[in-house]
Amino acid sequence: MMKPEKLQRAMTDPDDLFEMYRSDRGNAPALKGDALANALADAVRRTFAAIDRLIAEVAQALSQARYTIRLAPSVVDRGSYVQLDRASESFRDYLRLWSHQRAESRGGGMHWEARILVADSRRQSAEIGLGVTIEWPTEWPTGAADATLAFVEFWTTGQGVSLPSEDRAFQRALVACILRLEEAGALTSAAKR
Repeated sequence: MMKPEKLQRAMTDPDDLFEMYRSDRGNAPALKGDALANALADAVRRTFAAIDRLIAEVAQALSQARYTIRLAPSVVDRGSYVQLDRASESFRDYLRLWSHQRAESRGGGMHWEARILVADSRRQSAEIGLGVTIEWPTEWPTGAADATLAFVEFWTTGQGVSLPSEDRAFQRALVACILRLEEAGALTSAAKR
């Protein structure tokens, strides 16, 4: 714990604040080996689960428009362009290998592609492409994991959000994409606006 007079001095000198941050960050226990690999694999799984949940909430909110909205079962690892079904055993095996490779090399591509499938009541359908960048898991001195799992970009609008901290922004971006598809004539809402 920093003494009050030292803290007072640090608060008046911005360089000291940066040094305090660097010092705290440098003393944080870094994840390594299996712990890092498990954290990376968990971040991928939790990110896609969060996207599933957020899409379901948007679908519920837009129920009067009679849209069917879901995350496509397959995702693509942008590092190798391998397409995998998220519910398959091969995805779990691939993710295990993927996360161990990144943990060992402390680097490598962390980018995935996903698609949101939207269909209207007239069976017209459209896709919304997503770029998903998994963040490196870190651990702070308190032992709590960082809140950010991934950064997600909507290709339709170019808007990007961090998950899970910007859940509502993700949902607003999804609705904006659906509205843009309506304006382009790709989808038709059953509800009058």
